[in-house]
Amino acid sequence: MIMSQFNTLLISFALLLSCMAGFFVALYYHRHQRSVSQADVEHVNNIVDAQVPNLAFVGELAVEENANAESSELNQLALLDHLTQLPNRRAMMQYLETAINRSERNGSSLALAFIDVDNFKHINDTHGHQVGDEVLQKIAKRLVAAVRGCDKVARLGGDEFIAIIEDVEVDQDCIAIVERMVSSVRESCNVAHTEMHLSVSVGVAMYPKSGDIDELIQAADKAMYRAKKDGKNQYRFFDEEIALAAEQLLEMQFDIRNALANEEFVLHYQIKIDSITRTPVGAEAFLRWQHPTRGLLPPSDFMEAAERVGLSYAIHEWVNVQCCRTLQQLQHLHIPFHIAINLSHQQMANPNLVGEITELLNQYDLPPSSVIFEITEDAALRNQSLFNAQLERFKTAHIKVAIDDFGTQSSSIVNLQNMPVSELKLDPTFTAQITHNHKTRSVIQAIIELAHVLGLNVVAENIETEEQRKALAGLGCDHMQGYLFSRPMPEERLLGLLVNLNLQLETSGQAFMKNFQSAPNAHR
Repeated sequence: MIMSQFNTLLISFALLLSCMAGFFVALYYHRHQRSVSQADVEHVNNIVDAQVPNLAFVGELAVEENANAESSELNQLALLDHLTQLPNRRAMMQYLETAINRSERNGSSLALAFIDVDNFKHINDTHGHQVGDEVLQKIAKRLVAAVRGCDKVARLGGDEFIAIIEDVEVDQDCIAIVERMVSSVRESCNVAHTEMHLSVSVGVAMYPKSGDIDELIQAADKAMYRAKKDGKNQYRFFDEEIALAAEQLLEMQFDIRNALANEEFVLHYQIKIDSITRTPVGAEAFLRWQHPTRGLLPPSDFMEAAERVGLSYAIHEWVNVQCCRTLQQLQHLHIPFHIAINLSHQQMANPNLVGEITELLNQYDLPPSSVIFEITEDAALRNQSLFNAQLERFKTAHIKVAIDDFGTQSSSIVNLQNMPVSELKLDPTFTAQITHNHKTRSVIQAIIELAHVLGLNVVAENIETEEQRKALAGLGCDHMQGYLFSRPMPEERLLGLLVNLNLQLETSGQAFMKNFQSAPNAHR
């Protein structure tokens, strides 16, 4: 900015000098009563022209120097992460390439550590992005302090960092450095007057053992995911086991895509009955994968992989569509019924979720009361602000939400009065102890009474004996489901059962659910 102002003043001065020269020449001729010939004018112009280019050249040099300085400054900024003042992804790639070349010349190895902040999304959602930015700044400083002077720490973006550790003779040489990084972040810190307990998961890959630059980064990333899967707040080295898991993940991704294309996913429904009349009122939908070689698989065998490869959204969307199709068939049969659909924490983070569900219900001409979405209490409390915002959207759309596995958290009762939900599903551990543990019975009674005060429906799961049913019915539990009434069953069997029960109701006025065993290998 200063150089630019100087250049402008310099050029202005040159023009002023030119004007003054012409003025004095004219004055001279006027005093000596001489006429100004064309030759005189040209002579003056030649003098001025001889000076102005020199002054302009000085200005051009100043402009060029200023431009070079600005260009250098811009180049530096382009390689810097503005939030943490660490090198950014582009700078890291340049430095990594240089470090690998240096490693090859020296005949040494280097380690690449892929670092991801644990539960950072929860920090952002709970405390806001400003606090999240401060957390990233603190973590960046701690990582830099943990490595040696010859090592480099960069920020890839979001909550991901990279550390390049050079001069490694054997893999064990970098363990102390990686452990220092994990330990330094683990120390609690105060951000925005709030004590934060932070941690990172770190994956480490070695060059040249793990391949070229791209393969090295991918290997460290895979090792980082293994550290997260093993419990977070730790590090893992890329090894054959992780490589095998990565290959299996790629294979699983291919299989899941084929499963969606070939309609290999199926839904099984477990009936929910009225505790007193034992008539069916609804069912819970359970996702299954009819794998061509491995048989019927539960979600625990494939949904984590689906989330890793970005296919979970397509699967959840398929589940919603299938449930709506089943409900539409029941509606055409004039059978009042609702289906409970399980929601993942990932789905709850989608701000368009309720809009998409509403559009789907309208497409199949279904009332909002025909579906109820279930989310576990643990997932709900993991991010209460996000969960409550989503609940308000469900409430506005008149779609019911149930809290599943209720009673497992110490803050259950406190949070319940602030949750705009419609239903509680008691954790199965309560059901298991209802007939022989008086304390459990008293807790269940208190929960049921509180739920009814708040206008909530109460459902008990995993009912396996008549004694459990009678005990829960006596305490006022509204609905039940479990093997005592039915196992999860395919859609066609559900429709057949409901049609038969509906015929019984029309002919005799009663339609009791007897023990109806089905699909014995279809666990939840």
